[in-house]
Amino acid sequence: MFQAPAPAIHPDQMVVDRVHRLRRPQHMPPTTERDVIARVHFFHVKEQIMRESRTAGMPDPYGHIKIFADLSAETLQFRKSLTQITATLREKNIAYRWGYPAKLLIHREGKMHVILNTEMGLLKLKDWGIQVAEEVKQHRLNIPRVPRDWSTA
Repeated sequence: MFQAPAPAIHPDQMVVDRVHRLRRPQHMPPTTERDVIARVHFFHVKEQIMRESRTAGMPDPYGHIKIFADLSAETLQFRKSLTQITATLREKNIAYRWGYPAKLLIHREGKMHVILNTEMGLLKLKDWGIQVAEEVKQHRLNIPRVPRDWSTA
């Protein structure tokens, strides 16, 4: 797949727009490290940072820092609902990635397949002749639902 080269960034350009340290929950001891949220100005820089942190890790003295994408509760719930499907894909060495806003993109036999829900994923695996264990089917039933407007719940 062709990937366009990332445009060069002039040293005078700001790469990070904002950085905020989150409040420590009151029940946590004062020595607990707090999360930091940063907004990276350039998408390709954010992608490069995420890719490097996954593959090479952070250089010293920043090796203890972990970097995660800031995802909504609904997106995290969706990804969790597909945990066993993605585990099955990894077990069978089938490439996949996450699409925006909430979809699973599976690359198999030169084609990209889009999975929008658990049922679609199970049907696709069945079409491919890939067996999903019974406990996998039960696992997806035990996932609590987050209401659409979860902030008011």
